[in-house]
Amino acid sequence: MKYGLITVLICIVIYEIFEHIILPLFWRIRYRKRNSACGPEGMIGKKCTVQQWNGTSGKVRVGAELWNASSPTPLIPGDEPVVKSIEGLTLRVSSQLERLPDLPIKRFDKDHAHDSSK
Repeated sequence: MKYGLITVLICIVIYEIFEHIILPLFWRIRYRKRNSACGPEGMIGKKCTVQQWNGTSGKVRVGAELWNASSPTPLIPGDEPVVKSIEGLTLRVSSQLERLPDLPIKRFDKDHAHDSSK
């Protein structure tokens, strides 16, 4: 009986150490570089919808919340810019057109369009 009780107590102590020390350390190490999914850091990179805009500032809706926002480019209500950063209670947004890579422009030359002799 005495050895059975000691074995049970040792198992409980080992389980508690594993549950409260080893598992939290494992999860912290595994997910330490992941960005927060909530709070201000979780909003960066999300699309928002422009509700009101005047010049370079206005109001945007992110999820169910209405935020003050600013952008270097003018936007119109209904646009869906992306949140780039947060400064205080103001979101810095940019239109999705700014995110596109620079593509080479192909020009159509009327003079040589039907010239197959070359």
